[in-house]
Amino acid sequence: MQWQRVEKSNFGYAVQVPQGWVERDVDLRNSPWETARFVDPSDRRHSVIVFRNPVGPQRAALDMAERAQTSLAANGFADLAITETEWAGRPGVRLDCAKHDVGRVWSVTEYFAVNDGIGFCLGCGSAAPADDEPLFTEMARTFEILPN
Repeated sequence: MQWQRVEKSNFGYAVQVPQGWVERDVDLRNSPWETARFVDPSDRRHSVIVFRNPVGPQRAALDMAERAQTSLAANGFADLAITETEWAGRPGVRLDCAKHDVGRVWSVTEYFAVNDGIGFCLGCGSAAPADDEPLFTEMARTFEILPN
């Protein structure tokens, strides 16, 4: 698979997305902290969103994931699980969940890390989670938080 690096220096990160994926306008109704949204124009079964927000010096990635977990549960997501992981070169957490509807599933995997009081989240969504797991794992592995 060919990859393209998208640097968002104004937001302090770079993300690798598959060649051919396009960036769509952010949806601030989804979250005021959404900074980028990437989709595969030929396959709407998966997408990626990047969030960035101030969290303060005492907040940790786990705090961010727990807040997201509460919000996702309120929106009908189930099978919620938070695990510790290294992400973007620092300690982080991964949140997994899914929404089930009449034989369909929308699976969400979100990676969280904090750097100097700024929280970052890579949110990956898929209607074919088993197929997309390697894709999202590679995107998470190559995500960069840029130096100040």
